Amino acid sequence: MNNILEYAKNNLKTIKEMKFNEIDSLILSWISYYHINKNISKQKSFSPILLKDLYNAKYFEPMLFDVFDIKNSKLLITYLAANPRFMNIEIYYYVEQMSKSVEKQFSAMTFRLDKNIYYIAYRGTDHSFIGWKEDFNMAYKKSVPSQLEAVKYANKIFENIQGKFYIGGHSKGGNLAVYASSKIDKKYQNKIIQIHNFDGPGLNNELINTESHKNIKNKILKIVPQGSIVGMCFENTTDYQIIKSDGIGVLQHNPFTWNIKNNKFVNKNTTTKDSESFKKGINNLISNMSEKDIKDFINILYNIINNTNENTFDNLSKNFLKNIPVIFSGFNNLNPEQKKLLFKVAENFIKGSL
Repeated sequence: MNNILEYAKNNLKTIKEMKFNEIDSLILSWISYYHINKNISKQKSFSPILLKDLYNAKYFEPMLFDVFDIKNSKLLITYLAANPRFMNIEIYYYVEQMSKSVEKQFSAMTFRLDKNIYYIAYRGTDHSFIGWKEDFNMAYKKSVPSQLEAVKYANKIFENIQGKFYIGGHSKGGNLAVYASSKIDKKYQNKIIQIHNFDGPGLNNELINTESHKNIKNKILKIVPQGSIVGMCFENTTDYQIIKSDGIGVLQHNPFTWNIKNNKFVNKNTTTKDSESFKKGINNLISNMSEKDIKDFINILYNIINNTNENTFDNLSKNFLKNIPVIFSGFNNLNPEQKKLLFKVAENFIKGSL
């Protein structure tokens, strides 16, 4: 079965010859994970570079060092740089921000697809502990720093660029795309053609019920693999398209495992039982625990992992054996109330998932 690599390699029709579609959107949302070298483009610049400019062997390591599935990501940019559908797409206003103090990991870039058609792509979670901590904070916070930054970014783009826009992202990037579209200045919402959330977490009910979210609700397309885990987090609806993935379990989050046939995703009727159980477990946990308990639980886990002095899950994985004693020590040193909270979380999740 084909995937986005075969699509990028073989679909040579330009955007004018074949309309921009969800697979194009997924590819560009994945490119937003790439770190653009400062020798190619300055951050926050409206002077464009071409997508094909990213194809340079000396930039591969700093561009892809923490991108999931580096091998396929390198192949992807190789095909895109030689493909008339993608090679001359312009990239504007690249932004990348990381702050441990405010627990923020944010990046975005804007692509010019045609004369007056653009695509805003928000980066999903990288390998950093800060990125994942910010994701978990969504369980109890009304908004996290990256969501607020996504709104500022979109307003800035709409203010400076005239045209119509697609907005999208993979994983947390998909959540940011929907959040930003719901919170931007209302005068800009009619500029949005469609919003693509690729296996990203859902939004809290308070935002979903706002008038500004209702204004763009019909423009949202959420796509998840049949075994979705990340995309089921904080998801209270069934408003999503389910597609086939060749991945196993949580590895289905990798878009290189998503099946494509005749330039379309291969649809599935339902998500797997494991995916549904996870969705029910998470929703039960959040609805039956206080914000304080959820916050304390997240901070307990974060502090234990942070005690390893690693900065990314890659480093933690490479040095896992060395860090096992540190992790166990962290659990053993928890006070009785903290241990009680861990059992409470596990109980609520298991009850909900059954």
